[in-house]
This record gives sequence, structure tokens and C-alpha cells, in this order.
Amino acid sequence: MPGEVILIVEDDPQIGQAMLFRLQREGFLPLLAPDTRTAEEELQRNIPSLIILDIGLPTEDGFSWLNRHQELAKSIPVLMLTARGKTDDKVRGLGLGADDYLTKPFEFAELLARIGAILRRQPQSPDQPIKIGNLIIQPNAKRVLVDGQEIELSPREYNVLMVLASQSQRVISKSQILQHLADIDLKAADLNDAAIEVIIHRIRKKLESASLQIETVRGFGYVMR
Repeated sequence: MPGEVILIVEDDPQIGQAMLFRLQREGFLPLLAPDTRTAEEELQRNIPSLIILDIGLPTEDGFSWLNRHQELAKSIPVLMLTARGKTDDKVRGLGLGADDYLTKPFEFAELLARIGAILRRQPQSPDQPIKIGNLIIQPNAKRVLVDGQEIELSPREYNVLMVLASQSQRVISKSQILQHLADIDLKAADLNDAAIEVIIHRIRKKLESASLQIETVRGFGYVMR
């Protein structure tokens, strides 16, 4: 789990910096946003494995932001962090899509334990076959099957599909897909966002008979469900 990107949305600089420092020491890659506008700017660049969201934020509170981005919350786990300890507030946050709720003041050890519990829900061995509905991907053989029938994909289509399938239910940004392609294919360094859109379109066409969807999360990226 160390190495995972965690977005902290917290307007209290003392609390925010303390979490940033402690999570860095634990090997995570934390990002700090003092408000929801800055958080959305960060989400354009990096899709995190977890969002730690304070409720009492300036301009727009955490409840309102989560309500506007419930589709995103289906793909990125959200841990709400707040000084509000009332049961009604907890129920409201969980009802809007939050995965957990921690009340201030808190011990960092408890925060770390809750982060670990959330992130452990979605591990995936890199060589293990991936099954999503009637789709099976065999990484060792680089084969894609739908209802047992092999689907022919180009190497780039296969690599993009692997990025989405290995992290299904999580939003993956175009920049993350481009970075992944560049890491394994030097020629892919010349690709851009428009090229990714074309590749996604081709994959969707080839997987029309598969019981899954590659959805566009406008302004953020793609998610496989």
C-alpha cells in the first residue's frame, strides 16, 4: 500500500501539514488541497487511491462536494474527517458515498489503520487472471476473452484495457494512461489525450458483447464497471 497517492482536502494548515508529513513517512504519496477547487485541480493531474475529505471547508463544504461528485466517489474511496461527531452527520456522509468517517481529534495510528483497511479492499496480483462479468484477461498470455471467445486487440489497446481492468471501479485519468503507456513503449511518448480517446473508442467497439462498461467521468478520466 505504500506508494499509493492520497489526496487530503483539509483547510486547517496545521492538521493538513501534519497528515502530509506523517503519510510521507509511511511511504504514501500524499497531496494537500486546502479547498475543493484546489482538490479538483489536483484530480485533473492525479487520480488518488483515497481521498481524505474534511467537512468544514471554505466556500464549499465536504458534504456539498461529495454530493456533486457521487459518481467519482463510487470509484475513489472517501474517508471523511471532521470535528462533527453527531450520528446524523455520519449517516449523511456515508449516504453520500463516503467509505468511512473519522472524528477530530484523532490519533494518527487510527487514521492509518482506517486508510489501510480501505486500501486493502482492492488488491490485485499482476499475473492473476482478471475476470469482470463475461470478460477474462490472461496477463501471462496477453489474451482477452469474452464468453470464451478471444478478442483481438492491438498492443496499445490491450495495455489501456489492462490499466482500466486492473483498477476496475476506480477512475483513471488520461495522464495516468499516457504515463503507463510511455513506461512500457518508448514510441507512446508522442501520444496525447486525443489518441487515448480513439483507443478507448476502439476498445468499446471490440468489447460490445462484454458485460461491462468503460464510462467517461467528465473532467476526470475513465472507469470500468
